[in-house]
Amino acid sequence: MARIEIQSACVDFRLYAPGEKSLRSLAARPVVGGNIFRAGSHGRGRFVRALDHVSLSLKDGDRLAIVGPNGAGKTTLLRMMAGVYQPTQGRCRTEGRIGTMFDIYHGMEDDMTGRDFVMSRGLFRGASQSLLADNMDEIRSFSGLGDFVDQPLGTYSAGMRVRLAFAVATLFQPDILLLYEIFGAGDMDFFDRASRRIVEISSKAGITVFSTHWLELAESFCNRAIWMDRGQVKMAGDLDTVLDAYRQVRTQY
Repeated sequence: MARIEIQSACVDFRLYAPGEKSLRSLAARPVVGGNIFRAGSHGRGRFVRALDHVSLSLKDGDRLAIVGPNGAGKTTLLRMMAGVYQPTQGRCRTEGRIGTMFDIYHGMEDDMTGRDFVMSRGLFRGASQSLLADNMDEIRSFSGLGDFVDQPLGTYSAGMRVRLAFAVATLFQPDILLLYEIFGAGDMDFFDRASRRIVEISSKAGITVFSTHWLELAESFCNRAIWMDRGQVKMAGDLDTVLDAYRQVRTQY
């Protein structure tokens, strides 16, 4: 049984001076819409609150769309669910095997072949060599790469990399599926195939959480939604009610 329980969770990132080197500062780069505050005995530390007391409960059968403007905290929420970020306050608990569709390009090196990437990424995600070998033809077909799968990634176009990475990322069936839009460099034929693949995987997963600006795709398989703004849940409920309210004000962002 899949489950996600989030109780009054906050995620804070420290803000660093220009030029200051820190993994934490790199992690905070995409956080642009949270509230900035000072902390410490002398108020010298500056932080941005990317998630601000978020509470959420998801169970088998829930298909949640996360909507909101850029910097609202959507990606931070997904990463907290995946265990990439730990709550600064509150808690986030999950039950079930988690599959993510972000950072799907991780491990792509120009001098490795497409086949090398399939094996490397697949093994990293827990697949066996025999499973990957048995599915290689399907990956070649779905990605449309054909014999290019044995060419170095340095010769691939952006669209070819997207198709290969997506084919590998969707090879596994998780209990909890976390994803956001990744179709920035694909043709329309692949876009349609990828959308159908997401709907198919989502229908088999216990829980799906989808952060998106494309509301029509969310409507094709989600049944719940939350609207986020500046790290907070502005509205939560059934899909149609939340999306209707969000559409009315979306042009203001």
